[in-house]
Amino acid sequence: MNRKLKNIVIFGIFLLLLFLSTFSSFFGTEYNWPLASNRSTSFDGLIFDEPANVSNLNVTRSVREEEGNVLIKYDVGFSYTGEPSNMRILGTPVRQIYFPEDVQPRKSNVTLKGEYGKVNENLFTKLKLKDLYTKRDDYGFTTNSELRVPMREAIKDYKFTVYESPRSLVYRGKTKLADTAVFLTNGRIEKFTDAKLAEEKSGISPSTKTDSQSGLYINSLELIHDKAVKNLSLVANINSVLFIGSTLVLLVLLWLDKEKLQPLYMVLMMIILVTFHRFIDSGVSTKAVLLIYPIYAFIAACLSKLMGKDEIWLSKNELKQSIGFTIIFFVLILIIIIIPRAF
Repeated sequence: MNRKLKNIVIFGIFLLLLFLSTFSSFFGTEYNWPLASNRSTSFDGLIFDEPANVSNLNVTRSVREEEGNVLIKYDVGFSYTGEPSNMRILGTPVRQIYFPEDVQPRKSNVTLKGEYGKVNENLFTKLKLKDLYTKRDDYGFTTNSELRVPMREAIKDYKFTVYESPRSLVYRGKTKLADTAVFLTNGRIEKFTDAKLAEEKSGISPSTKTDSQSGLYINSLELIHDKAVKNLSLVANINSVLFIGSTLVLLVLLWLDKEKLQPLYMVLMMIILVTFHRFIDSGVSTKAVLLIYPIYAFIAACLSKLMGKDEIWLSKNELKQSIGFTIIFFVLILIIIIIPRAF
């Protein structure tokens, strides 16, 4: 076989081995977007059994931060006329709600049915960080409700405040990128107001969008941590440049087949190894870095030696050199990857 062709085939085998590694439990989306810090939450909002009986519906939304936790506050007011019915409060209120006198809410856990799946689909095409929310398969908001509130004309004017926890978007369990809350109601909104959403110079950019679909009023809020999002994007771009650049340079060097350039084969293959999984948007566990990467580094070192030879065999000295390079690689990934993950 032509040596240039042989070298390209060997490189192809290495890429194939990297791809096969993604089927291991050591790699996957859950390592970049762990469920513990990216749980899907319910929509916020009010769903009325008889929305036509509701008028002058006003909602003021604001953001509160208490002991490091972000809360979304909804001040609600409306009038009710007509036959008795019920109102559902979406989500899980994190504080007691004080309703008008003689209004007795009832605990009742249900998941509302309806066109909410379509609402989710449409919503996630418009959110600013839509490409990040959808990294997990279970990215959609749910329609859980824990409170049912009886509605009577005798009360007429309802005023109360609801506090809800937003949904967090967190990278690798420690870097918060955004807090998100989506308010839904099937009542006719008279006025929806956003009050104080973020402190000045807080580094948080509020992004709001209003829409309507399937008879529902939809108002989304994203509290975006600008620096964290920009840093994540920058690292991803640098990683892509390194992976694509290293791959192209290695292919060129293999085609040139110059003996003095052969030491670069190993270096380029190591760069490809540590940038491959991020490039294909696969998370890497710490166990993978400590166990799988060194094994692949040794394989890459051996393959790079074969690329500089006409024969498909390695001497004992070449195997020792590959082991030595693997040890150096292991020390480097401890410094570059493992130690930063510990902080």
